[in-house]
Formats: sequence, structure tokens, C-alpha cells
Amino acid sequence: MTELVPLPLDVLGRRALLEHEREGAIFDLPKAKFFRGDPALDTSVRFHGRRAATPVGPAAGPHDQLAQNVVLAWLAGARIIELKTVQILDELEIPRPCIDAANVGYNVEWSQELKLERSLREYVGAAMLIEILKAAGIPGGPPAGLETLFDMSVGYNLEGIRSDRVTGWIRSMMDAAAVVDELRGRLTGPLAGYRDLPFPTRISDSITLSTFHGCPAEEIEGIATYLLTELGVDVCVKLNPTLLGRERVDHLLHDVLGYHEVQTTAEAFAKDLQLPDALAMIPRLLGVARAHGRGFAVKCSNTLVVKNHRAFFTDEVMYLSGPPLHVITMNLVRVLRESLGATVPISFSAGLDAHNVAGAVAMNLVPTTTCTDLLRPGGYGRLPRYVANLEAAMREAGVARVPDFILRHAGQAEAAVRGVVATLDAAIGAAAGETEAG
Repeated sequence: MTELVPLPLDVLGRRALLEHEREGAIFDLPKAKFFRGDPALDTSVRFHGRRAATPVGPAAGPHDQLAQNVVLAWLAGARIIELKTVQILDELEIPRPCIDAANVGYNVEWSQELKLERSLREYVGAAMLIEILKAAGIPGGPPAGLETLFDMSVGYNLEGIRSDRVTGWIRSMMDAAAVVDELRGRLTGPLAGYRDLPFPTRISDSITLSTFHGCPAEEIEGIATYLLTELGVDVCVKLNPTLLGRERVDHLLHDVLGYHEVQTTAEAFAKDLQLPDALAMIPRLLGVARAHGRGFAVKCSNTLVVKNHRAFFTDEVMYLSGPPLHVITMNLVRVLRESLGATVPISFSAGLDAHNVAGAVAMNLVPTTTCTDLLRPGGYGRLPRYVANLEAAMREAGVARVPDFILRHAGQAEAAVRGVVATLDAAIGAAAGETEAG
């Protein structure tokens, strides 16, 4: 199996500075694609009460395990960076190939490809390298556009998360002073002038929780409660699209979107968290978070388990992402907003791209994260258009701040959700009708 081989921080740092000086690029991303932002606009949002300069970032995935990939995301405009999910089982045999993202995204990959200790150093090193680039005046632009949040992603069950190794990993991300000091000593030669920078030692104190498909409600609630009360981190619980129920999901996939070849499994819907349980659990966890002075949110959504109808993989099932998941998840957002109101913050990741990101932000979905789109040709070079299109939508709406953009868009988040879902359904239905007529 091909393995990831991380490069030392000093090697990455020297390359980044030299490449920028000689070629006007960093890690092959040309400086023309570096995010600088329109100084007349404020694209910042708050996530768990902390400010980030944009609502955009990578969702946890294979594309943000290494320090250089995290830095690429930051250079391209990501300001809320959800790091690759870690878990107690960190010596996995991952099949190759494991990702097929030509159009609809499918994968059979799960969890990190690095040992926990290596993941820690990659994320700390990424945070340090970002500070080095900022001190070097890269990428340029106003300082107000640099506020960045790292969000941990942890899975998958209570036993693993409570283990000494995973709990210790989380605590080390919250206080990485020892690792920072270790890596600081490697900043020599052209990097020596950056050795004494006030590098952050609190890399992250928020977690997006990812659980196994089929994880029972009481275990999800137990994990979130443990994280909120025992570890003192903010928590965002990732939800599965199966909450919509199989009949609704199949209707969207087959009748609305026309993906007749995609077949769901009865088992996934039967074993996954059920909507009544979720609607009861979410307010309880919000109360726990408030009682302990922490933030709580939910994320829509995880991938969708489907039967493997392709010869690309050998597994019986695979996990769907990309455009069809966008429509399914928008419908899930609508259900949650109509059931819970706007009291529960919602993060969004499902088929997000440069064309629909402004609509997601207008619905007060924070952060708006992407994975499948960044796995396509161009990689992180695709990300600057996300923020550019958001800025264009804000200028068209005649507003300079994201909260005003949300208000101008629909008056309230719930109405925005209904409007966007209705537009999606109408547009896709019209397209399907034209195809049949042709």
C-alpha cells in the first residue's frame, strides 16, 4: 500500500520561502490564487464564538492530513479548517483506489493514514508554517483577513475517544507547547529568523464529532457529553443524511435528481440515528454545552451509504458525496430548521462548490466546508473562487458584512433554506423534463 511520508517542518518552510521568491508560488499554488480579500467587504463569521475571516474551509478528508495541504487551504482562502479525522485505530489497511470523484463522489476510505503522534506534529507544524508565512508578508492583504480556526475531527466511538491515546491527543492539540518547542528547534538557516515567533500553542479547542454509521443515539450523546464536560471543547456533531428517511432520500435520488443507478440500503437507514432521537438529543446537548460555557452545533452531513454498482471498488458498499448529496443535505437542513428553529448552529458540507457556496452562507451555515470538489483537478486552486463568488454575491446584495448578507438574502435562515431547496428541486426537475423530451 502507498503510504504518506510527511516532510519535516524545516524542509517545508525552506521550500515555501524559496519557491515564493523564485517562482511566485508555494507548493505549486501560484500567488495569483492566494486569497487576499476585498478590503471593502467583511466576510468574517463566528464559529463557536470565535472569529474566522471567511466561512470557507476544507471538510475533514484525505486532502488535509499533511502540513503542506493545510497551508495550501489557508493560502487559498480557508479560514475554518476541519482537520482530517483521527481515531484510536491508526494503523489501517486502506484499499487502493479508495476515492472516485470524477463526477459524483464515491469513496471507501475512512480515518487517518498517519499515526496519531504524526498527525499531531503535522497539524502543529501547519499552524507554525502559517505563522512563518504571515511574518514573511505572505499572502499579503489586510491583517483582518488572516484570522483562522483549526477544528479537530475525532471519531468514532466512545471507547476509542475515551482511550488514553485519543484523549491525550486532544489535550495535546489544546496545549501543544512541548511540540512547538520541539519543532522550533528545527528552524535553522533561512528559517532561523522565525524561530522566536509567538507560535500558538492552543492549536484547537473545538471538535467535529464523526461517528460510525449505525452508532446508537445514546453513544453519540455520551461522546458529545464527554467532550463538552470532561475535555472542555466545543462540539459539532456530524449527522447522517439517513435522518431524512429512506423514502425521501430515494425520491430525491431517483425521481428528482435522476440517479436511478444509485441504490441505498435498508440496513443503513434502520441502524442509523433516527430523526425523533436526533430532535430530542440536540436540545439536550445544547443545554449541556451552555451549562459548561462551551459551543455546540450540528453538521449536515456525513456521506451516504450506497450499494457499490461500479467496478472501481471491490467493497459491497461505498459512500456517496458530491452534487446529489448537496440536494439531500439541503433538505435535511430544512427539516432541522423547521423542527428546531434557528437556535442550533448548523455547519454544512455536502456537494459544496464555488457556484453554491454563497447560497449556503446566506442560510447562516457556518462553516461551509468542502471535500469532493477539492479532490478534482486543480485541487486547492479551486478554492479562491469560493470566496470570490461570495464577495460578488455580497456586492450584488449591496452589503459589506455576512450578517447583513444573510438578512438581505431571505430575512431569516429558515426562509432561506426553503427558498434554496425549492429552487434546487425546480431546476433539477426542469432539467430532467428537458432530457426526457429530448
